[in-house]
Amino acid sequence: MNYTEALGYVHSRLRFGSRPGLDSIKRITDLCGCPQKSGMRFIHVAGTNGKGSTATMIYNMLRAFGRSVGLYISPYVTDFCERIQINGHNIGHKMFADVITRLRPLCERLEQEGVIVTEFELITAAALCCYAECGCEYVVLEVGMGGRFDATNIIDCPEVSVITHIDIDHSAVLGDTVEQIAYEKCGIIKGGVTVCYPQQYDGVMAAVRERCRLCGSKLTVPDVQSLTACELSADGSRFDYGGLHVRLPLIGRHQVYNAVTAIEAARAVGVSERAIVSGIADTFMPARLEVLHRDPTVILDGSHNPDGVGALADTLGRLLGGRKVTAVIGMLADKDCSAAMAKLMPLCDSVITVTVPNPRTMTAAELARTVRPMCGRVTVARSQSEALRLAREQAEGRPIVICGSLYLAASIRRKACGIYK
Repeated sequence: MNYTEALGYVHSRLRFGSRPGLDSIKRITDLCGCPQKSGMRFIHVAGTNGKGSTATMIYNMLRAFGRSVGLYISPYVTDFCERIQINGHNIGHKMFADVITRLRPLCERLEQEGVIVTEFELITAAALCCYAECGCEYVVLEVGMGGRFDATNIIDCPEVSVITHIDIDHSAVLGDTVEQIAYEKCGIIKGGVTVCYPQQYDGVMAAVRERCRLCGSKLTVPDVQSLTACELSADGSRFDYGGLHVRLPLIGRHQVYNAVTAIEAARAVGVSERAIVSGIADTFMPARLEVLHRDPTVILDGSHNPDGVGALADTLGRLLGGRKVTAVIGMLADKDCSAAMAKLMPLCDSVITVTVPNPRTMTAAELARTVRPMCGRVTVARSQSEALRLAREQAEGRPIVICGSLYLAASIRRKACGIYK
């Protein structure tokens, strides 16, 4: 298969949906020769929000320390192979096509035996094969959903388990309380060292501590009291932490907390202070409060649940000095749209709703019905191009914020970069 054919085959597995459990991933990795057991050292990252940013910072610190390292994240924003990175680069389209070509007959063989390999399980198996073949010393592995039964949990005990901020999301699968969700996400903790995001609900911290106790894992929580000289701006943040002077290009107070979590994970595997500072300074994540245009301001953010949208609203409130924004919003139907939008709408002068190019999308009209009671000026767009045109007209020079889903961010980013050209 070529790249396009391989990508089409991977996406065809989406019809099987998400199936929590490790049986299928175990079967296909067994047929691949258990690449996860080839000597790589894993840093496993679970949580509700901040997983991708935290994982990327750890990856960059390990790279700056001179280690051969892989990164596994999802979803992607600019290119599908962004999900599987090695030593600062996405894997090549040919490498991706080659590994999927090898895995396809294995999936079909398992299907004949009644074992279904889903899209996420196939990508995870492919990633593990790529990391093993390239001789990665470390792999920073972001959980897809949950943790206990997530396909990435096929690995043995990681060097470090990282728990980012936990809040309500994927309730139908993970539970409808933060304690239940924390229990599922803490399933990645098997021993070694655990690093936990410093700002958690009491019930979450109790679940983390209990899991660490049961597994004999050493728990580290960043000391926010040693976080000083913190300056937040539209260019990122500068802060001092534990003797380090850090420049972080990612925007928002929540990213500072993600950064100190990543720092403690890097320290746990012996990364030098110089590499920590260098790696964080080199971190970029598309669609994480990404400034696409400065005058007027256009911001793209992948926040998609109440916690993430709350972090977006907090950052906008700090950076924009009370100015109202025009928002282009698209969300998936399985998210708590009402709770998320309630956090953002006080900042909005007008809203344009758009349908996300994903089977799980909420239609633009459905989203508009949810938002209208919170904002008096809501327009339904028939396409992304129309949404951006309307946003430019309605904003009249005010900031424009595009948010609601990383799937929306991935599909609209290129068009949005040219909104004022």
